[in-house]
Amino acid sequence: MIKGDFTHVKDLKQFYTEIRDLQETTHGDGYTAMHDEIISKAVECETYRELGTMQGATAACAAISGYKKLQLVDIDFGQFRPYKHLFDGYDVEMYEIDSKDPKLTTIGEVDLMVIDSYHKGYHTWEELKVHAPYVKKYILFHDTFKPTDSVQQAVNQFVMQNANWHIEKYDQRNVGYTCLKRDR
Repeated sequence: MIKGDFTHVKDLKQFYTEIRDLQETTHGDGYTAMHDEIISKAVECETYRELGTMQGATAACAAISGYKKLQLVDIDFGQFRPYKHLFDGYDVEMYEIDSKDPKLTTIGEVDLMVIDSYHKGYHTWEELKVHAPYVKKYILFHDTFKPTDSVQQAVNQFVMQNANWHIEKYDQRNVGYTCLKRDR
């Protein structure tokens, strides 16, 4: 994942435009396809949780798309801190903690959760055990289309063992993403 310098930007919209452009230019078409899914879900979702924030591209996407509350979880916000001020005026909670820490079960429910943290199946599985019971509508996973992808394997296993979830979309462009939907 490319890291850019956006310290010159004036607001969150400019930050999002520039970081998305950099990611698409560097990684190719389809790399940010999950962003479009986040945007489309904003009409029915108000709350957003993200596991793995990096510089804040998808968090910015969620904020400017209209999510009313954002919960960001990362083991280290060092890459995000230079841009945190751009989120002033948005309801953002930051949890600098391992994304599979059981203490996170106390932060409440959310409508949509994005998992883009440590791209290993066992780690994704542990995150799902902690967070999935508190997600009301959707879970999005980035980087699910790779020749030896263990993240998608964990997603498939989770769906097989949890009848109240199904795969709504499996996008195989670039690194891919998967969207799970909770059945009502």
